[in-house]
Amino acid sequence: MTLQQVETSERFFKIPKALFTYEFYKPMSLAAKTAYAILKDRFELSVQNGWADGHGAVFLLYTIAQIGEILGCKKDKVIQQKKN
Repeated sequence: MTLQQVETSERFFKIPKALFTYEFYKPMSLAAKTAYAILKDRFELSVQNGWADGHGAVFLLYTIAQIGEILGCKKDKVIQQKKN
């Protein structure tokens, strides 16, 4: 096993348990929950890098195409999941 394989195999997205246990989130699709985890991961990276405006709003840079590539779906499906 190479160093790169070890580093990439130890990286993961975190999904809050609340998305699976609270009634409010029960209708949310699994794809939407996964998309949430991906976006949250990028949000945390933005916070670490200090990517915020003067009001403290954090910039989250992720294209629909990038999310679709990770989820293995097309643009329309990503847009649908963002609405969920």
